[in-house]
Order: sequence, then C-alpha cells, then structure tokens
Amino acid sequence: MVQRIFSTSNDAAGQVKGEMINSSNSSRLYRRVADELANAIRAGNYLPGEKFPGERELAEKFGVSRPTIREAMIALEIYGVVEIRHGSGIYVAQPQAQPEPTESTSGPQDLNVGAFELIEARIIIESGTAAVAAAVITPEDIAYLEDCVKRMAVEDEDEAEEADYQFHARIAAVTNNGPLIDVVESLWQLRTSSLLASNIMQQARGGGIPARLAEHGDILDALSRNDPIGAKAAMQKHLENVRQYLLDATEIEEMESLRNRQIAARAAMTVRSVY
Repeated sequence: MVQRIFSTSNDAAGQVKGEMINSSNSSRLYRRVADELANAIRAGNYLPGEKFPGERELAEKFGVSRPTIREAMIALEIYGVVEIRHGSGIYVAQPQAQPEPTESTSGPQDLNVGAFELIEARIIIESGTAAVAAAVITPEDIAYLEDCVKRMAVEDEDEAEEADYQFHARIAAVTNNGPLIDVVESLWQLRTSSLLASNIMQQARGGGIPARLAEHGDILDALSRNDPIGAKAAMQKHLENVRQYLLDATEIEEMESLRNRQIAARAAMTVRSVY
C-alpha cells in the first residue's frame, strides 16, 4: 500500500483530501498531527488564507511536543498545504492543482522520519557509542578526529558537513561493533534520504558553527583521556544542543531569516564564480 499523509487536487474547490497513515507508521506523531490538520482543512474547519492557531496551542490540543507540531507544519508546508509568512504565522495555502502521489514519489522514503525524532535516536545510540569508543580508541584515531574537527571549520558547507559525518562515523568504527556501525551509518543517511529531516536540516544549515566546533572538541578531549563517562556526556550534550538549535532555527522568524541569508550567500557565490 502506498503510504502518504495527504494529497491535494483541484476537485471540490481544491480542498485537501486527508488519508490517515498506515498503521505500521502509527508511532509517527508528526504524521498523525499532519493528517488530522489536513482532514480539518478538508472538512472546512480551516479555510484558504486562514491563520492556524499558535504552536503552543496546537501542542496542547494534540497532547504532543512543540517539535512534533513543528515537524507536522513543515510537512504540510512541503506539500504546499500551508504557508509560513514572515512576521505573521502559518496560514492555509491557497488551493493549487497538484498530481496525485505515485509509487515512485510516495511511500516510506517520501517524508520518512522527522529531524527531531532522528536526533532523539542519535542521542541514544551515539552517546553509548562514544563511551565504548573511549575505552579502545588509538592515537591514530585521535589524529583522524582532530583533522575532522579542523575541516569542519572551513567555509565550504559541503566539506564541513562531510567532515562532521566522518567524525561521527569514525567514532562508531573505533568500537569494531558491526551493528553499532551500521545503525550510526543508517541514522546519518536518514538526514538526506528523509524529505522532512532533510528539509529541516537545510533550513538550519550553516548556523551555530562555533558552538558545534567547541562541542566536537569536548568529545575529542574525553576520547583522548580514554574517559567513557566523559565521552558519553559530551556526545549527549552536543546532540541535545543540536536538537535545541534545530528547534530555534525553525521558529517562523528564524526560518525566514535563514532563508534570506542562504539566498544572499548563494548570490554571493555566483558573483565570485563569475569574476
């Protein structure tokens, strides 16, 4: 069965057609929230151009956290169902004709996991992985990780992100535990293979670099001391800070500001490439 949250079409004045998620994905809270909001739009509870209630109010209504509401709203934005307006809030988008999802565009890899639940999983897995690595890490591993931290400081965002990945992947590799290595690798792949997680990560891309560098330095220091407790704590703190940064970066005002900065940065790169 094709899994989808909702689709839009031009029938019934372009109202949203809601489809509840497959039971196998019932644990995905953001999907349930997105489905219920889509159904509410379809039922006429929210009309095109109408402003949604605030995030806190929605969190209380659905009995979920603010990050879950944030993921649901960004999922709705990805599908063009809502519009995030600078300095104003979130509104029901004007109806537009869109093609129905197909097997090639829908399913588990369509939206998949959200960035916040992905970070939760990383906190659990990678904190323990760092503790295991601290007990067996070698000087060669430390030198490799030091180089990763240096490369994370470069201006090229793609290169910095690759160095970040290599840092975390090397810590997992140090454990020589196949399942741990595979899980860490899978979690990193979800950053880009999940449309929702990728969208949220992209909106926060390029921010908080000084803090992230310092946090990686703390992880490296604990590993260098062969301190499992310290390494676990440093990794947990780092990922919890990443979670908070993502939450801050996806506030409506900050999302708009980041988008404007990204547009300006891309324009500057284009000018430099011309000259």
